[in-house]
Amino acid sequence: MRKWIVLIVTPLLILSDSKSEARESEREFELTYHALIQEIPPDAKQIRIWIPLARTEANQRILDRKIVASSPYQIFQEPRYGNEILHLFLKPPLPQKIDVAITYHVTVEERRNPLQETPFQRRLHLGSGQWMVVDERIQGLSKEVTQGKVFPLEQGRAIYDYVLSHMQYDKTTPGWGNGDTARACLVGKGNCTDFHSLFISLARASKIPSRFKIGIPIPEQESEGKIPGYHCWAEFYVDGKGWISVDASEAWKYPEKREYYFGTYDANRLLISTGRNIQLVPKQKGEPVNIFFYPYVELDGKPFQRVETEFQFRDVHAKQKEV
Repeated sequence: MRKWIVLIVTPLLILSDSKSEARESEREFELTYHALIQEIPPDAKQIRIWIPLARTEANQRILDRKIVASSPYQIFQEPRYGNEILHLFLKPPLPQKIDVAITYHVTVEERRNPLQETPFQRRLHLGSGQWMVVDERIQGLSKEVTQGKVFPLEQGRAIYDYVLSHMQYDKTTPGWGNGDTARACLVGKGNCTDFHSLFISLARASKIPSRFKIGIPIPEQESEGKIPGYHCWAEFYVDGKGWISVDASEAWKYPEKREYYFGTYDANRLLISTGRNIQLVPKQKGEPVNIFFYPYVELDGKPFQRVETEFQFRDVHAKQKEV
């Protein structure tokens, strides 16, 4: 019998420089994150499962979190980005399937002003990675894109505008979805991971700390239903201001909201994890996880793909109030 995860999200407070534009918005949802690992071979020696857990962040507050699993589990936190991880480790006799359901009660706020934060490891958000590369080509392109721009805020805007002009949202051309900066430069097509990998690489090449975020999108114009998958975005850091949210792929889909998605964190999402190339806890046998949103499973030390996920939400409460 499948178990469902219920999540409740409330809107974010977003402020702008103009009080006439400031708006406080609030949303509340029930959302289910369900993971099913099945067709486990009876002769397997062990199976290990890692699932990312949403946690309280500056823009979201976890009021309650309930986990229902068909097998015992533990919760860990990886030290690099602070992501929380649900971990299951099973030895024979192994079941044919493993069911996990996580229920959240969450409030989420829309935010238009930069997110202030205590000191952080800048080098963590400046480096080059396997997919989000910062090589000579990216450095040259970043210099070209930001030419004449002196301050990080205007450099970030120039990079945002470039990504929107260069990329097309396309999930038909092979290779999309890995967040591959080199491919994004060459092909100019992809999904949200590709858009924001390009943005982050170009920002880091300009010495602007930038980070990758991924979560569950909550449909804005619907009150209930299934959610097909993830959504990701980026943030870049400006001294004296804080973390500034950027959602270039949504701005590409909705060009009338181009200004909104530069600097606005909307309430229609639940953050699941931060960062790329994640070393899990306990450590996995395989390579670091490129994007940590779906469960990562190893059977006898090798990646196991027979995993199903389903996300479902129901709108409980939504209101907006002018400030």
